[in-house]
Amino acid sequence: MSNATDSQTHSDTELQLLSSHYSETFALTKDAVGKRDRLFLYVLIVITLLLLYMNAPSAVSDWLNSFVSHQVGNNNPTTILNSAFIGTILSLGLLSLSHTYFQTVLHVERQYEYVYQLEDQLSQLFADKAFIREGRHYRGNQRLFAVWTRVIFWILSPILFLVFNIVWLIFVFSAPRAPIIYLVVDSLITLSTLLSLGFYLLAIIKKK
Repeated sequence: MSNATDSQTHSDTELQLLSSHYSETFALTKDAVGKRDRLFLYVLIVITLLLLYMNAPSAVSDWLNSFVSHQVGNNNPTTILNSAFIGTILSLGLLSLSHTYFQTVLHVERQYEYVYQLEDQLSQLFADKAFIREGRHYRGNQRLFAVWTRVIFWILSPILFLVFNIVWLIFVFSAPRAPIIYLVVDSLITLSTLLSLGFYLLAIIKKK
């Protein structure tokens, strides 16, 4: 009788620990998904700013200089930030955000796989009627939407991102003449961004 009680107590403790760990892992995954979505939005905003810059570099430069001059209390706008410098800062921001975004997407995928494993272990204890929300239920009932989400994040977005960076690199060398230092820095930043994209795609291919 004592052995049966000890065994039941051990099983209850194991279930409690596993359930608690599942809840904690799910909460962390949810936070990571929120971070991924915010980073995706920030990347889109920076790309939009770069597109505006490519369309009218002088206009963007004048607007930013006017904004900065107003913030420092100078009612007569002066050229504080030149056009080439603004383009470099925006491309550097894109590198930082996109690199973090790629890391976060891969982290989210790893977390979801782990959540699925925990759900499989827990659902077996409840005759597959509980702890199936994120794994079996979602993949079974929302498979098409899940596939489309993966297409957006894993295929469509990287392709568009690659095309944009190529267009940006062409713009850098075909735009009105800028100091050579800006051309070098912009080229290195863009190549670094493309390298991050390459490692991201490689990780996705290996995962598949």
